[in-house]
Amino acid sequence: MAAATPGRVFIAQDHAIPGILDRMAADLRADGIEVVRGPVSIPGRLGVLAPDMARDLLHGVEVAMFTSRWRCDRAVMAAGPRLRAVLAPAIGVETIDVAAATELGIAVGHAPTPQNYTSMAESTVMLMLNLLYGLRRTEAVMRGQRRAPAWGEHHARMLQGKTVGIVGLGRIGHAVVERLRVFGVRFLVHSPHADRGAAADDLHFVDLPELMAGADLVGVFVAVRDDNRGLIDARMLRCMQPHAYLVNVSRGDAIDEPALVQALQQGWLAGAALDTFAVEPLPDHSPLRGMDNVILTPHLVGHTQEAQASLVEAARENFHRVLQGGLPVYCRNPRVAMAWAQRPGMLRAT
Repeated sequence: MAAATPGRVFIAQDHAIPGILDRMAADLRADGIEVVRGPVSIPGRLGVLAPDMARDLLHGVEVAMFTSRWRCDRAVMAAGPRLRAVLAPAIGVETIDVAAATELGIAVGHAPTPQNYTSMAESTVMLMLNLLYGLRRTEAVMRGQRRAPAWGEHHARMLQGKTVGIVGLGRIGHAVVERLRVFGVRFLVHSPHADRGAAADDLHFVDLPELMAGADLVGVFVAVRDDNRGLIDARMLRCMQPHAYLVNVSRGDAIDEPALVQALQQGWLAGAALDTFAVEPLPDHSPLRGMDNVILTPHLVGHTQEAQASLVEAARENFHRVLQGGLPVYCRNPRVAMAWAQRPGMLRAT
């Protein structure tokens, strides 16, 4: 990578991932780039910069990074007249108004690195196997907290031969499918924007109610937008079989959480594994915390060492590319290129 042109950038502060953002900022400062940081996000609240603060923080800023706990809307982007690109530190860009950015000639970059989506896929398979095999219950026997099961009482079930529902066939969904094929499972897929013509023959595309009713395991991998928020609602949960399991590693807003609590309490499904929640961190009073048929992880299940390192490197590359006059390596809105070239500062030397 060529040496960076010195510039001014903004990186939001996020209470959930301070280490990775601090590392990104330190690396950029070591490259001679001025880094501005904003206020720390508040747990359980989606932050948005007030107009005056946005103007102050984005003054002279050419590239800004916002996480999923900060909203970057048209007003925020308009507050930075020299802004050329808005970046997300990982895959999701649901809190960035991509359409507004495109209209304003601002590129949107993110980090769908192979290490990132592969880690999420591997951890999804791990969660599915944990649900089927009931690892915690088996471990409790070893610790003397449960008696060993008698004949006919074994709880573990094989993954082989099961039907797996894939809700959202993006990078993570595809990677999950690739890893599950060796188990000899059947796939039901609901992904309205997927290219069915390019999909493998073993992927059976169905509507969502049919998927929920026919799957032994349902994995949710959608990018949450206004039109699919709460996609897995009470009606969808009632379609599930009593022995089926639900896994969500996308965003908490993909599922109607109160409806899921009711479904788990009333036995509409056997259990769930959740890495994301409507409010993060998950409140102490959440009924989910007291359920023994739920695996809970704090939005960290796929955060491997390899994935974290790849996100730092992808962010550094995206920042440098924009400061040197190029689009981000991972550009979410490539059709912005013509309008983007007219943004202020694009003729600076590289």
